[in-house]
Amino acid sequence: MTLTSAQYDALKQKLDAMKRRIQEELKHRDPAQFAHVEIGDASIDDTLQHDAMSQYLHQHAEWEAVQRASARMAENIADVCKECGETIPFARLEVEPTAERCIRCQGELEADGRRLHLNTHSTM
Repeated sequence: MTLTSAQYDALKQKLDAMKRRIQEELKHRDPAQFAHVEIGDASIDDTLQHDAMSQYLHQHAEWEAVQRASARMAENIADVCKECGETIPFARLEVEPTAERCIRCQGELEADGRRLHLNTHSTM
């Protein structure tokens, strides 16, 4: 790992702050509280329940990313790209503390995802 101790500490502080924020948000966003919401219009009820569940699942995914980033820090590989093994610049980690890939590998992954997404739709 090429992070300095100051960079490591800054990254740890960001991850700790993210953990606290997510924990606080999850306390207030229990999807069960939306299970019995009835506005009267079934489509609105469904939309509210879908939105609440989507937000809850997003926060859980974010929590898992923070956990993986913390584990990578503990293993001294927080700045090592999981795809190519190259160094992830601290500037990238500073902006996205949960980044697991260098910019090039992340770009390739996203481009592949867009190609996959485009190829799954057929025209009629």
